[in-house]
Amino acid sequence: MGRSKLPLFVVIAVLLITSFAHAWQGGLNVSVFPAPPSLSASVEFSEPSGNKKLDADETGRLIITVRNTGKGEAFDVKADLSTERNIRGLDFDGSVTIGTIAPGESVRKEVALRASEDIATTNINFNITLKEANGFDPDPVRIAFETKAFEPPKLILADIGMDKPRVKPGETVEVTLRIQNTGYGDARNVSVDIETGENVFIAGDSKTHFELGGLSAGKFRDVKFEFYTNKRIRNGEKVPVSVRINEARPQFKLAKALDIVMDSPQKQIETVVVKGDEDRPKGSIEVAGGLSSEVDSNIPEGIKAGEYDVAVIIGNKDYTEAGIANVEYADRDAQIMKQYLMTAFGFDEDRIIYAENARIGKFNEIFGSEAQPRGRLNKAVKPGVSKVFVYYVGHGAPDLDTKEAYFVPVDANPQYLASNGYKLQTFYNNLSQIPAKKMTIVLDACFSGNSQQKQLIFDKISPALVKVKKELRSPQNALLITSAAPDQVSAWFPKKKHSLFTYYFLKGIQGGADANKDRKITAAEMRDYLKEHVPYEANQIIGFEQQPLVMGNDSDVIVTLKK
Repeated sequence: MGRSKLPLFVVIAVLLITSFAHAWQGGLNVSVFPAPPSLSASVEFSEPSGNKKLDADETGRLIITVRNTGKGEAFDVKADLSTERNIRGLDFDGSVTIGTIAPGESVRKEVALRASEDIATTNINFNITLKEANGFDPDPVRIAFETKAFEPPKLILADIGMDKPRVKPGETVEVTLRIQNTGYGDARNVSVDIETGENVFIAGDSKTHFELGGLSAGKFRDVKFEFYTNKRIRNGEKVPVSVRINEARPQFKLAKALDIVMDSPQKQIETVVVKGDEDRPKGSIEVAGGLSSEVDSNIPEGIKAGEYDVAVIIGNKDYTEAGIANVEYADRDAQIMKQYLMTAFGFDEDRIIYAENARIGKFNEIFGSEAQPRGRLNKAVKPGVSKVFVYYVGHGAPDLDTKEAYFVPVDANPQYLASNGYKLQTFYNNLSQIPAKKMTIVLDACFSGNSQQKQLIFDKISPALVKVKKELRSPQNALLITSAAPDQVSAWFPKKKHSLFTYYFLKGIQGGADANKDRKITAAEMRDYLKEHVPYEANQIIGFEQQPLVMGNDSDVIVTLKK
């Protein structure tokens, strides 16, 4: 009897041990649970640029979400990622651990997709296969998206502008630089450094380092700095100032010397247009100008003026009498006009009488007075030989009593023009006594007493009371070109840094007015060109009428350009 119980005890023990072993083994394989899970998966693609493509040199994301809608836990969920073909320049982790997912919960994992500069433009199909430890696998998911080949940025100095048209020793100049990305790829961590050479000094607290951050395709940023020079840089020499444009990747940086010349009108950097590749057409990215004007550069070369030809330029900008608005850009107008007279008209510089901010004494000196009509200009003319060119930009106004038109010197009081202004009729009378072979007179001034700010230059006077005589006697042998009728306003052109009339006059001399392309610009051609452009732009800028006048022989040649 005792011998028969031993085998039964052994059998029971063996069964218990076996049962525990299976339970332990089941704990390792997670094979014992009350109910099964039910898994589903989804995938999304995300990238930082917003173009829904994985760009070269960019890191995107695959976002995998696994949901468990069953009543049991899902254990040790993993995702395997693969592409249908090998993609050069694409790097990612091929396996991602999702882990345990409780009933009714979801788990979200992100997988980094790193595209190098070597990646090509193509379509990618990603397969995501998921596995659960006990075989309760969700269905595989697939996602397709595009990759975009590397497109470099191109950082340029798009434009340069200065608050003074000339650099002179000891004078502080503010420079504005326009930095633009004309490439189709984004520029990263852009910074700008200003570097100066000998005899150039940064003014005051002016910065020389600028952090611009990112610049996407076509975008630009402006930086400003101030400098001055000593007297060791001679007129006509380049001022040693340069700009270094840095980018996160050294291959995209740029260093460029600024085109600044001592005591010479500053020129605009040429505008270029960057076009897309032929195999992938794109819109053009236009260089962002606007800091200077195209008439300041590309001055055409003309036929040499005669040895005895003489010119006068007066630019009145800064008025000293309280309440009189300055004439914006008058100094720049005068200085650029001088360059045109030397280059396009062929005048020798020493045959140009030049004055900025002329006082009444300067008018009398150059043109003579009513009592003494022979001034400096008269004495510079060789009778019957000399051709004369006169240009004035500044204020004009009528005398309040006589209604006669006057030039307004910078020191004049408009209330008393009869005593401290320069009468327009005296100007014409004295020019009539000059024995010149030919005379061209260009006046960029209005004589209505109004300014572009729609304010009179007279104090406490009603506009209705301010009238100007329109009857004037100009010289018989002169071609007279005026910016506006006597009772109209002459506008400034802020985006071109000139007066409106002078800008289009110079634009016409550049060739815009040469309708028949014979390189000779006649009075008729200039009249038609000014009539086409100035009234429209004036209406846009100030809402007033401005109609330039050209009086003289239509066939008179203003300038002859070299072919």
